[in-house]
Amino acid sequence: MDSFKLTAWNIEHSDKLLDGLTDADPARRARAEDRRDAIAAEIAALDADILLVTEGPNGEARATAFFDLVAPGYRVVTRGTTDREAYGMRGTDATTGRQWIWFLLRTSAPISGTLLHLDRWQALTEANSDGAHARGRWDVSYPKSVGDALEFDIDRNHGHWRHPQVLLAEIGGARVEVIGAHLKSKFTRTGSSGSPSDDDFFANNPKLVAELIKARTKITTECADIRHYIDARFAADASAAIIVAGDLNDGPGKERIERRFLYHDLIGALQGEVFFARRFLNHALFDAPEDERWSVRFRDRLDPGRDPHILLDHILFSQSLTGNRQVEPFAYRARAGGGLVEHAVHHAVTGPRPAHAMTSDHKPVSMVFDRRAVAQV
Repeated sequence: MDSFKLTAWNIEHSDKLLDGLTDADPARRARAEDRRDAIAAEIAALDADILLVTEGPNGEARATAFFDLVAPGYRVVTRGTTDREAYGMRGTDATTGRQWIWFLLRTSAPISGTLLHLDRWQALTEANSDGAHARGRWDVSYPKSVGDALEFDIDRNHGHWRHPQVLLAEIGGARVEVIGAHLKSKFTRTGSSGSPSDDDFFANNPKLVAELIKARTKITTECADIRHYIDARFAADASAAIIVAGDLNDGPGKERIERRFLYHDLIGALQGEVFFARRFLNHALFDAPEDERWSVRFRDRLDPGRDPHILLDHILFSQSLTGNRQVEPFAYRARAGGGLVEHAVHHAVTGPRPAHAMTSDHKPVSMVFDRRAVAQV
């Protein structure tokens, strides 16, 4: 296999779409069928060898049924169980339990794969954190609102609501692991008074401030848990071929809330430190056109002056997939200019269709990896 393409795509509310396809109302069912057909067209046009889907259907049976409809040239990688604990997906109602993470492999490609057992993930994160992350949970502290004041809620803990899934893939005889993630949203439904542009807006809305910081604290610790897993893998294999992909619900740079309260960004924390370059993760969009590096258009009511074109969906990869001579090279190397947000494909598919057939509010993100030339003796 001379090259392979990895695509990460958040297919908005795909589990709800599956419900719509059996709706008793013919009009609603027809709209769902239009969207189903559009998603199938976009997946076909993306032409990925490995497709990572976030906001996928709930459970193996529904996922298999959905992807049989929209991705007939692919097989979904499952664990072979109805036990949701095996996937680490919590929540059972329509709001909390309908955003699963799935990998699809092109059936015609020489690619096979299984999913890492969560016991192995949790053993490695526990060891790398010196026991701070144990059995999939960890201590965390964040503010809480008490009347008009803020107090620190010290003794809390957190764990992944949507546990990362790791594809242990073999591509043309070479082994690579892909960490599929959909981290916690920073969105809050907490109301506020006054205008976000008011100088005293945050001072007058302590409950909102508490919720904003709590959400960001939780998502940052989820990022740290992923980094614990990655560092544990590097401790065993300094040249580990690792790709991190998915909807990370954050992008490079500092939003208004980060600038005011935290002053860091999640992607920087996930990538690692350049001083430990062998463990640093490169970003697929590093050499993509700057004005095309966005995957979602979202107007933040708390940051009205911010550009609404934001990058939430990412692909990052370890040094063995680059030209770094400090590590043993993987059989495939990231293609120069091979990373992109699939604006053209998304527009070509959705452009001729009505609003109800919109495939997703997220644009897919892709990266191509080429097989390295065999060294001549």
